[in-house]
Amino acid sequence: MDSTIPLSSKKILVVEDNGQLRHVLVSYLQIENYITYQARDGQAALKSLETIRPDLILSDINMPLMNGIELYKELRKNPQWVTIPFIFLTSSDSPEDIRMGLDLGVEDYLTKPINPEELVRTINTRLLRSAELEVAHIGQAYIETVKVLANAIEGRDRYTRGHVDRVTIYATLLAKALNWPPDYMRVLEFGARLHDIGKIIVPDRILNKPEKLTAEEWELMKQHPIAGAKILRDINHLQAAMPYILYHHERWDGFGYPEELKGRAIPIEARLLAIVDVYDALTTNRPYHPPRPHNEVMKFIQLQAGKQFDPNMVPIFIEVMEKQDEISR
Repeated sequence: MDSTIPLSSKKILVVEDNGQLRHVLVSYLQIENYITYQARDGQAALKSLETIRPDLILSDINMPLMNGIELYKELRKNPQWVTIPFIFLTSSDSPEDIRMGLDLGVEDYLTKPINPEELVRTINTRLLRSAELEVAHIGQAYIETVKVLANAIEGRDRYTRGHVDRVTIYATLLAKALNWPPDYMRVLEFGARLHDIGKIIVPDRILNKPEKLTAEEWELMKQHPIAGAKILRDINHLQAAMPYILYHHERWDGFGYPEELKGRAIPIEARLLAIVDVYDALTTNRPYHPPRPHNEVMKFIQLQAGKQFDPNMVPIFIEVMEKQDEISR
């Protein structure tokens, strides 16, 4: 397995009461450029954890004062240490130790005598698994933050509550029908949820105005894609979502805004979002129109293929939504 994180910079705590074996293990790891710390038993390991936080703990099971099982239990009691990967070292004649470890949830074991290649391979695999889990948790945290932010913006407009969630669902269905890869789908959720974030610059009196907007008010409303892009321009992990935010009001015929892009010059992400955004706007209650029937909106979108919308995406969207309509019925 190729490493996708800088494993050589990782810190490993080696807990082993046999000084000679501990020295050998540390030597193996230092050859691989790991940063190593040592402890002769579980109590000494806990003392070390007061000043360092290793990325992985490699521990013998049978040790005096505090054995490996007891050390593992203590670690899992502390929220600061509960995510540290743990690998047991065990003698080949200790199946009961392995059974006990499995009952506790330990996944990785190395049997003495230790093979250097197996040692490095097991540690690398465990660290990679841990890193992938951490990335997943960070990604979930990003999504939750984006949801809170989007809902805060949406909450100002009493007519569009639920719009972000619905647009995200419709966009995901269409993207799946287009066979977009997983990394595109992840960015799509950010973009769909934040596409109207620029409306923060639009006063409440305009957002909630029941009458038709004046020319001046409409010009201000049309600035929200640019405002949204400016708000997010310094957030690195959201840069890939920028096409959704900046270009979702562009039109296939070139009469959209803010840049009057035309046809395939419009990013594909924005072409997708434009369809689902309009669908939801037309099928829900707005200050300037009541909700329109699904079939009527489908006919409108079909008529706008090659004008307002990407003509290649429209038939796929119609097919997707017809399937959803059948499921709903």
